[in-house]
Amino acid sequence: MLNRKLFDAIASAPAEQFSAQRFMIEAIGSVTEQLPALARSAAAVVYRYMSGAATAEEVIAERVRLWRAIEGRDQSHAPDVLKIRTAICVLHPMDSCATAETLEYFFEFWQQAGLAQAELEAAARNRYAI
Repeated sequence: MLNRKLFDAIASAPAEQFSAQRFMIEAIGSVTEQLPALARSAAAVVYRYMSGAATAEEVIAERVRLWRAIEGRDQSHAPDVLKIRTAICVLHPMDSCATAETLEYFFEFWQQAGLAQAELEAAARNRYAI
């Protein structure tokens, strides 16, 4: 139910890609301590990028670093891999063609990894008043 409401809210937002990325940054930032140590910097890197303090190359380098960390295990359902995949979603460029797909993966990995649902819902309330 939350996913459907979020998709509707994001689709009606004037700058949906920006809103979606901010939502994911806020959500993952709230569960940083639940992430594997190597994935904890993902939200910070993309946040710095969105504020102009980091380059696109830094975001790409962070995404590549995380993919390499799970190389050969990327299809695993192990919680640590799913948490890293959730962080990778935050690092993806948000364009109009991929926003819904990236969010769908973000939700799927979040839930399968066992990250705190309350934190996800809080981010939805803060960003979209849901």
